[in-house]
Amino acid sequence: MKTFIVLAVIVAGLAALPFVGGAYLTSFMFTVLIAYILGQSWDWVAGEMGYVNLGHYCFYGLGAYVFAIALVAKYPWAVAILVAVLLTVAVAAVLAYPLFRLRGDYFAFATLALLPLAELLAYNLGWLTKGGDGIVLPIENVMQQTYLIALAFCVVTFVVTIRINGIRFGYALKSIRNDEDVAEVLGVRIAPAKTAVLALSAAFAALAGAVQAWQMSYIDPATVFGLNVALIPVAMVLFGGSGLRWGPLVGVVLLACLQQWLLVRMEILHATVYGLIILLIGRFMPGGLLRAAWVRNSRWLAPLSREHHSFIVQAPPEAPAVNTGANAGANPGAWPRLPLPVIKPRPGMPLLSCRDVRMVFGGNVAVDNVTLDINEGEIVGLIGPNGSGKTTLFNCISRVFSPTAGTLSFGGEPMAHLRRDQIAKIGVGRTHQIPRPFGDLTVQENIAIPLMFHDQKLSPADAFSQARAFMAFAGLERRSGDRADALSLQEKKALEFARALAVKPRLLLVDEVASGLTPAEVRRFVEQIRHVRDEYGITVIWVEHIFSALAQVVDRVVALEQGAVIANGSLEEVVKNERVLQGYLGSASEEAA
Repeated sequence: MKTFIVLAVIVAGLAALPFVGGAYLTSFMFTVLIAYILGQSWDWVAGEMGYVNLGHYCFYGLGAYVFAIALVAKYPWAVAILVAVLLTVAVAAVLAYPLFRLRGDYFAFATLALLPLAELLAYNLGWLTKGGDGIVLPIENVMQQTYLIALAFCVVTFVVTIRINGIRFGYALKSIRNDEDVAEVLGVRIAPAKTAVLALSAAFAALAGAVQAWQMSYIDPATVFGLNVALIPVAMVLFGGSGLRWGPLVGVVLLACLQQWLLVRMEILHATVYGLIILLIGRFMPGGLLRAAWVRNSRWLAPLSREHHSFIVQAPPEAPAVNTGANAGANPGAWPRLPLPVIKPRPGMPLLSCRDVRMVFGGNVAVDNVTLDINEGEIVGLIGPNGSGKTTLFNCISRVFSPTAGTLSFGGEPMAHLRRDQIAKIGVGRTHQIPRPFGDLTVQENIAIPLMFHDQKLSPADAFSQARAFMAFAGLERRSGDRADALSLQEKKALEFARALAVKPRLLLVDEVASGLTPAEVRRFVEQIRHVRDEYGITVIWVEHIFSALAQVVDRVVALEQGAVIANGSLEEVVKNERVLQGYLGSASEEAA
């Protein structure tokens, strides 16, 4: 609360500046306000979602041109700004489809190409943009008016940033930033989220362009699309700390002041010195100034370096003790009650049906005409040597891959037309062979994300509350506020399992969670598998190389070899199958027996 009181006082002081300060100071603060709007709106795409948009300034220029054309045509300034924003948003929405088919460096360079393209169009569409002559807006003193409008938009930009980080939309962006394939498997629909955040970012860039064009009273292509100015707001955000609440603001203020000081103190090479300072910051303080160790360890500066989740996620109350020993699950009170629906399995009724499923990568057949039924309430062990197609079959079921041939149905309904997020929503949850948690999010946030995007669409607060039971079940309640990338391998596997359960699945695909665990941890996990089936009716397919673990809990075993099913039956039948013995089990079958 104190922070917002201080901010309110600062905003009130800034609002008084054009009336009590000189023209120079007002003009300088105006450029800082515009830079913050540009930098923070850029960071919604880059810092929150992880897509580096080097063409963000293109939306600034488009907003400036549309506003200028509308104002010269005698439209009221408010209408001109509205038209500029709406048209820019429409362009961003159209560009989103081809741009977001690219990732990483390809996306960054594709967006960078927008700037010279826009500048070229502005020069050549002279009948509309006046070409190289530029557009002269009505000459009038609008400094006070444009300054106050820019200040108001700055406040709105900051409020939107806080709001984004506290709602489901913000967590969709964070999950995309970490691993968008996993995000989809957990139920996040990523395409609309990407388009929405690019459109929102473009809207605020257009606002900045329109207001600054009005204040300057003149624009030309080089002014609003030139690379020499387009990347400055990006550098400011990276300097302060992209993805932090205060990073863009601190970066904009410090670098704007530094740039102004260099312009006054140095007649030549000020741009070179400015660039050198940014280069040194990037080399010795990666992640930005506010992520530097000396800032985090400073009593006064440390609050500025807080991650977004530290403002949102509250530490849960002390969780009840959970039995984690070898006999865990032996009595009804051994495990905490999970917020999962109780399913009444129908014996012998197929939940998942695979018919002639085939997956081919070039000339390699990974899954070879697999026909298989998984009945409701079963625990099925899926075994086979490395490369036999087990994980690929899981990927086909969860739509990470679209099968080359064959059909899959779930609950009697075909799955071919479903997206990955829809597969999660109908009740398919999965873990990954190599844990893939959202590394820069906390344990509690990792588990809360699938809860938010389940059909019930829980609010973040409700999802965090429900996540506590899953953390206790996985033995992670004491790590709830820790980042997932700080966990041990065993803890990451426990997090994967808890997060898959948070999808509230009817079918749970478990991919080698027990490998690498101690015998006591394996026994605990076996009891967890049995518990979720017996207590909640969840059907389980478990891929595991530790055959002795499978032998304790499975109802049936399916063996794969070179992508094809070579055995399908009870444990006793499969361990006697000659092909299984020769190709996979060997003496392990005798130990399991």
